Amino acid sequence: MASTFFSAFNGTTTQLYKLGGDQSVTQWTAIDDIFPFDLTEFAGNVWFSGTAPGQGVQLYKLGFDGSVTKWTAINPGGVGLVPIDLTVFNDALWFSGVAPGQGVQLYKLGFDGSVTKWTAINTGGVNGLFPNNMTDFNNALWFNGFTATQGSQLFKLGADGSVTQWTAINPGVTGLVPFDLTEFNGNLWFNGQTATQGNQLYKLGFDGSVTKWTAINPGGGGIGPGNVTDLTDFNGNAWFSGNAGGALGFQLYKLGFDGSVTQWTAINNLFPTAGANAVSFTDFNNAMWFIGQAPGQGNQLYKLGFDGSVTKWTALNTGGVGLNPQNMFEFAGALWFDGNTGAGGEQLFKLGADGSVTQWTAINPGGGGFAPQLVSQMAFNGLVIGDQDSTPSSIFENAAWLSGVGPTTGRELFKLGADGSVTLWKDINPGAGSSFPADWARFA
Repeated sequence: MASTFFSAFNGTTTQLYKLGGDQSVTQWTAIDDIFPFDLTEFAGNVWFSGTAPGQGVQLYKLGFDGSVTKWTAINPGGVGLVPIDLTVFNDALWFSGVAPGQGVQLYKLGFDGSVTKWTAINTGGVNGLFPNNMTDFNNALWFNGFTATQGSQLFKLGADGSVTQWTAINPGVTGLVPFDLTEFNGNLWFNGQTATQGNQLYKLGFDGSVTKWTAINPGGGGIGPGNVTDLTDFNGNAWFSGNAGGALGFQLYKLGFDGSVTQWTAINNLFPTAGANAVSFTDFNNAMWFIGQAPGQGNQLYKLGFDGSVTKWTALNTGGVGLNPQNMFEFAGALWFDGNTGAGGEQLFKLGADGSVTQWTAINPGGGGFAPQLVSQMAFNGLVIGDQDSTPSSIFENAAWLSGVGPTTGRELFKLGADGSVTLWKDINPGAGSSFPADWARFA
């Protein structure tokens, strides 16, 4: 029977919990304050970072049989191994980990369970190599890593295990600083720093070539002084938020299949917080939906149609911050999201296939609202503990499992059924305290 695991606080410690195929909820570990995070399935097991008594943060294995084993004891006199960004590539699990005296380096967990420190790069630096943003592309793993003299650059881990510094762009204090690596149309696209034009969009070609692709708003910090966010494939093109400069601020851009980049909107300050809200780009019912600022109405729901039209879809709570739709997910033939009602706080909303928008809950209206989101999207008390590129959606056994705030329970585990019912499923930290259910791993 299928089962899933997640992290939650029981009032004393943060432990691993199991949601069974019968939808029962069971505390699975009782190991000091293990605080499991970055749950990642590999080779028939689930691997995660967790605190080991007296040894800092180490790598743990959750076996298919349910057993939990501390797998490493590296750097036990310091902070521990602290494995993060667990990423499956080429029949191995790769991650960043602390190497005593060498900063953070690249580690490999082999299919046979062996753990190997794979790099010793920039060992005299404060960060070490510190590989992050690991992304599988064209039979290699690409990541952002620190160098000794050229700042942060793009690195390649080849299928043969070789590690190569791939760029030496803007080799000053910061370097290239590549992030948001996203595959589209046979290439890898990312946001990177330039010497004089701020952050721009770069292309890593299938042939390994690296090209600065844009020169937008060069005098104002570039297309993304915060970030070129959430490159999203829709209708044969990729869409993202970028800074158009001046009063227009961040707008919707289109990266065409032919490589052309087009500013698609000119709505004053459409993405007011440096594009951060654009992470809600979501494909549903032959359209792309996103949060955008409507002049005088706060943040509302927008629709990008299949024909390229952009439509403000809602005008709710216009006297406050707006609807402010966030944490969108598709389930049971509808698009669901967290929306702000004003006096009733944040509630669950439903966008139907017919385009109708309905406030679905009125939970905890006097205490700030329900504030729902998928457990797999959830941060623990504001700290993101999951690695979204390795976290499956917490839609399981014909239900969407949510983290939400009840009037007497704090933030706990809720179930959204396929019939639309919303139920408090488990008060893991009984009473007014919160358990902050977060992260997600699934056994088939």
